[in-house]
Amino acid sequence: MDKQIQVYKIASGLLHGIGKKKLELLLKKTNNIRSIFESSFSNLERDVGVPIKTIKKLNRGEALRLANLNYEFNVSHNIRSLFFKDESYPYQLKECKDAPIQLNLLGGISLENRKIVAIVGTRKCAPNSRHLVDELITQLHGHNIVVVSGLAFGIDTHVHQSCLDHKVETLAVLGHGLQMIYPRQNRLLAKNILKAGGGLLSEYHCKQTPNKYSFPQRNRIIAGLADVTIVIESPLKGGAMITAELANSYSREVMAIPNSIMNESLQGGNHLIKKNEAHMLTNAMDLFELMNWTKTPTSQKPCFLSNDEKSLMETIQKSSEIHIDDLYDKTGIALSKIQALLTQLELKNHIFSSPGMYYTVKA
Repeated sequence: MDKQIQVYKIASGLLHGIGKKKLELLLKKTNNIRSIFESSFSNLERDVGVPIKTIKKLNRGEALRLANLNYEFNVSHNIRSLFFKDESYPYQLKECKDAPIQLNLLGGISLENRKIVAIVGTRKCAPNSRHLVDELITQLHGHNIVVVSGLAFGIDTHVHQSCLDHKVETLAVLGHGLQMIYPRQNRLLAKNILKAGGGLLSEYHCKQTPNKYSFPQRNRIIAGLADVTIVIESPLKGGAMITAELANSYSREVMAIPNSIMNESLQGGNHLIKKNEAHMLTNAMDLFELMNWTKTPTSQKPCFLSNDEKSLMETIQKSSEIHIDDLYDKTGIALSKIQALLTQLELKNHIFSSPGMYYTVKA
């Protein structure tokens, strides 16, 4: 493709005060992207009907300067530029009115005809949640699924690492340009994602550094890319809840793993479920059934149980059905811990729950 057209496409995403909707109107009135950057102010005013004062505020010169730098950086690092009008641009994002005009994609990953699952959560994740992530991702292998997350500390980091461990392709959406990795501690993880055939995605100029606005803005890409967004654990406010809200606004599916009602700092998932803003996720089959995805039978790896999980299993097996309160009385396991353990046992396909918090061993 003509280099100059590529530069114009990158520059269009760097114009001041221009989003996807306004750019579409400009393209419709000018008929081509060259006119936006090559026409004089007076000709643009005539063709587009926008005052010269407003056109000057687009700051075309600075946008082109940055675009040329970004183009050269992309070429030298084999980064693909994806313009929102191009066929290569992810079709899921094309459906979102606030999608980025242009994206930079590093890595060999393909998003075409893929099932895309976003997994998000808090930066201060509990050990139990990391186990839940592992149990879920283990079940996604071999099903043409790409897992998307944000490469942040906590759940994001563990999601990407678990995908590498279980050979599930993963895409990290960054809140900064591709010239750096933030947090710095995840640079090796980012390299391993690329080495495994995954990808790093950013809407930002290559030299853009992270700021307090870039990460919430990044979340709309995660939500927009995904067919379904899964909240592992989250407080009532935070990035994961923003991503879930965005996914709902795009009419995408949202799922959440219920967390212990005793932990007041992690009630985000419970809140989403209670408000019917998320489907409850207790095992991988819940995901496949909600999305109507066929799950191909695979050989199961042996599931090793912790001592507490064994204690719960033995207690449940002695009854045809048992309430969580009775499990607490008979095992002595703290209520703040018992619910997470029961969720893990469900994910491992050992038990199932009934309304009212009753539990039964699977035959």
